[in-house]
Amino acid sequence: MLEKAKSSENLSKEEYLIRRAKEELPRNIYAAKSWLITAKSLFPHSAKVQFEAYRIEKLSKNVKEAAKCFSEIFQNFPDDRDIWKEIETVTACLRSEQCDPEADLLCQMFQHIPQDLQHRLLVMTADHSEDTMEHCKLLLLLLGRFPQTIATHGPRLVETLLTAEKHSHPGRAVNGFRRLLACDALPLLGSAPVELNPRLSLRLLCKAVEFYLAYIQHPQDAQILQPWDRLFQVVELIGGKLTWELSSLFAMPWSRETYSERLQLYASTHSGSLCEELVARQLLVCSIVVLMRVLHEHAALINSAETTYCLVEAFGEMSYPSAADPKLKRRKREDSLALMVTSDGEYNGNGLGIAVRLWDILHSSDYLQREVGKLSQQLRLDTWLSLFLTDLAMYKGLHRDTLSRLSQESCNLSTELRLASSCYFLKDYKSMLEHIVLITSMLPVARGKISMNLTVPAVRHLHYLTLARNPVLQYCSRLLLASIKENFTIPGGVGDLALGHSMVLMQMDWPQEAGTLGIITERILNRGSFGYPLFQAYIICVDILEELTYLWTEHGGGVSLDIASGSGILQSRRITTRGADKGVREEVKQAMRRQAARDGIEPMDDLIQRFIVNEKNAILHSLMGQ
Repeated sequence: MLEKAKSSENLSKEEYLIRRAKEELPRNIYAAKSWLITAKSLFPHSAKVQFEAYRIEKLSKNVKEAAKCFSEIFQNFPDDRDIWKEIETVTACLRSEQCDPEADLLCQMFQHIPQDLQHRLLVMTADHSEDTMEHCKLLLLLLGRFPQTIATHGPRLVETLLTAEKHSHPGRAVNGFRRLLACDALPLLGSAPVELNPRLSLRLLCKAVEFYLAYIQHPQDAQILQPWDRLFQVVELIGGKLTWELSSLFAMPWSRETYSERLQLYASTHSGSLCEELVARQLLVCSIVVLMRVLHEHAALINSAETTYCLVEAFGEMSYPSAADPKLKRRKREDSLALMVTSDGEYNGNGLGIAVRLWDILHSSDYLQREVGKLSQQLRLDTWLSLFLTDLAMYKGLHRDTLSRLSQESCNLSTELRLASSCYFLKDYKSMLEHIVLITSMLPVARGKISMNLTVPAVRHLHYLTLARNPVLQYCSRLLLASIKENFTIPGGVGDLALGHSMVLMQMDWPQEAGTLGIITERILNRGSFGYPLFQAYIICVDILEELTYLWTEHGGGVSLDIASGSGILQSRRITTRGADKGVREEVKQAMRRQAARDGIEPMDDLIQRFIVNEKNAILHSLMGQ
C-alpha cells in the first residue's frame, strides 16, 4: 500500500485519473467511465485521456461511442503516435479478408465515422505510408470506398504501380504490384466514368492479360478465385473504354462454342477492314484470351488426375469423294466426311477444333499474322502454344511439320506415340517400327481398357488415346496391322509371314478386326496352304484357331497347315480326306487345343509386347512388302 501511495504521488493528476480508470475497468466499467469523464473535463486537450476513453468504449464494444472518440482524437491530435498506430490497425482490418471479432468491430466502428473524416483519414494514411505496397493498398481502399475519388487518385495509383513494378520486379509478370493492378485497380477504373488514354488503356489491358495467363499456369500461394472470370471482367471493362464492339461478349456466361462463333462472325463481318487498328487490335486480344481459355479448359478435360490422354491420328473407313461426282452431292459427302475427333473418355476433344478455328482467325490476314506474333511474344505465350501448335499440325494433316516439332521434344511415351503415328501416315514404316519398339519399353503399369473407336466412318480421324498399357499396345498393333495390310492389295504382295503377323496383331482387340480375318482366310484358301513358324508362340485367340481348323478340314477346303516349325507336322502335306493321316490329324487337333487353352489365361498385352520386341526383324520384313 505504501509503495502504491508513493507511486501515485509521482504521477501527474492527468496520469492519476487515467490510472484509476484502468484499475476500475476490470471490476466496474461505469466507475472507469466516471473517472475518465472527470479526466476529460479537467484535461479537455489531453490526447492520452481521450485515447483511454476511446479504448474503454472499444473494449465495451460500444461501436458508436468508440467511433465518436476516434473521430475526436483524429481531428484534435492528427499527429499523435498512439492514434496513428490505431489508424494503421483500422486500415489493415478494412483491407483484410479475415473476419476475426476485433477486425469486425473496428470495421463497424469505421462505418460510424463521418464520411468526410473517413475520406480524409484514408488519404492521410496513404500519404503517411512510406512503404509503396502499403501506399497502393490504402489508395485502393480509398477508391473502393469513395468511387468519386477515382478520377483524382486512380491515374496516380496506376502510375505508382507501374513504376514500382518496373523497379522491383522487372521481367516477372506475377508480382504484388501487377496483382493489385490487374485484380483491383483496373476493375475500379474500368467501372468508373473516367476517361483513360487509349494507348495506356491497351498497355494496361495487355499487362492484365499477361498477369492472369501467367498466374493460371502457375498459381501462387495467395490464391485468386475464378481468375478467368476476373480476366474476362477486365477485358469487358477496359475494352469498353477502348470502344471495342467485342467487349460486350465478355459479359456473357462462358461457353467456348458461343464465344468462338461470335469471334468468327465479327471476323467475317469485318473481313475487309482487318488492317484497321480498332478492328485488328480487339480481334487479336479478344481471340487470344478466348483461345487461351479454350486450351486451358481442353487440357484439363484431356488430362485429369486419373487419366492422361495422347492425341494420335487414328483410322478412318472412308475416302474422299470422286471429282466426277455432281458438285452438290460431293459437297454433302465432304461435309459428312469431315475430320472426326474422338476420345476414350466422356469428352470428345471438340475444344481442339474450336482452338484451331480461333487460330485461323488470328492468321486470316498478313497483318494479323504479323501482329499476333508480336503479341504472343509480349504476352509470353510460348508455353501455352507449344503443345497446341503440334496438335494444330496434326489436325491439319501436316505430318512432316508434326514430325519436325515432335523431334524437338523430350523422349516420353506421348511423344513416341505421336512420332509412330506421323511415320505411319508418311509411310515410313521402318522408323514407325523403331518408335513402336521403344514404346513397348515404356508402357504404363495401369492396364486400362481397350478402345472401341480407333476406327470411325471418316476420311481422317484424330483420337485421344488413353495412356495405359492396353490401349497403347492396341494402337501400336493397329499401326502395324494397317501397315501390313497396305500390301494386301498388291498382287502377290503379301506372303504367309505377313498373314501370320496380321493374325497375331488382330488378337489385341479381337473381334474388332474380324473383317480382316475374312480377307486372310480367303487368301489362305486360294493358296491351299499356310505356314507360319511363329504360330505356336503367338496365336492363341480361340476364334482365329477355329477358323484355321475349319480351313484345314475337308469341308473347309482341306488347306495344308504348317503350324509347328521344325516339328514336321504337316510339312508340305495337304489333307483331303477324313481317313488319311490320322496321326497327323490328331497332332494338329492337339496343337490347336494347346493354343486355345492359353486364351484368357495368358495376358494378351504381354504376348503382343513380346511379339513386337522379339520378332522386330520378322515384322520389318513384312512391313517392307517382302
